[in-house]
Amino acid sequence: MDKQKTFARNLEAIRRIHGQSLAEFAKAADIPKSTLQSIRLNGHTTLDTAIRISDALGLPLDSLVGDDHMPEKVDLIQHILKSIDWFQTLSADDQEEVLLHFRKILEKAGK
Repeated sequence: MDKQKTFARNLEAIRRIHGQSLAEFAKAADIPKSTLQSIRLNGHTTLDTAIRISDALGLPLDSLVGDDHMPEKVDLIQHILKSIDWFQTLSADDQEEVLLHFRKILEKAGK
């Protein structure tokens, strides 16, 4: 995948994990909404804009253009966070039982 498409996909993944609209994300990234819409279409932007976005997000620019798997990582993080919410609704006994099974799975996976 080319760097422009990776950049566009990664920005969209970050927007999703923050649960922001395009307008909210554009404001947080310190860019006009129209610029964000353009980047989402083809990933093309100036280096200055890309740097401003990475600075505003607190992420290195190379992670935004070089990490082809960021959307999958974001999906995993979202799933884990939802699982934590679910886990916290369980009783103490049920939590302990889930942890016991999880430990057994990790033991089997480690063999």
